[in-house]
Amino acid sequence: MPLLEIAPTKKVVATITLEETTALNVDKYAAFVNANADDVVSQALSYVFSRDKDFQKFLEAPDNRKAPTALRIRDNKIKRGRKPAAKAQHQGA
Repeated sequence: MPLLEIAPTKKVVATITLEETTALNVDKYAAFVNANADDVVSQALSYVFSRDKDFQKFLEAPDNRKAPTALRIRDNKIKRGRKPAAKAQHQGA
């Protein structure tokens, strides 16, 4: 029986780097629970955060707002992409 239950929730796009073996295991676990890899990572982190008593104390402390923001989150509301290239104006010779 899987340890994680995957339920759809609101998502943000973030960039992270994983060790190769961890990434492979995320894919395998996703196949095991019939979910996508993003949901596996999200639920696994939620599981750890909820079980870590020291982290729960940290969240309750007023000083936790001073923690640096390290995760690179993209704004989903802004469409990313290239701007169209400016048209070059050719002048006759």
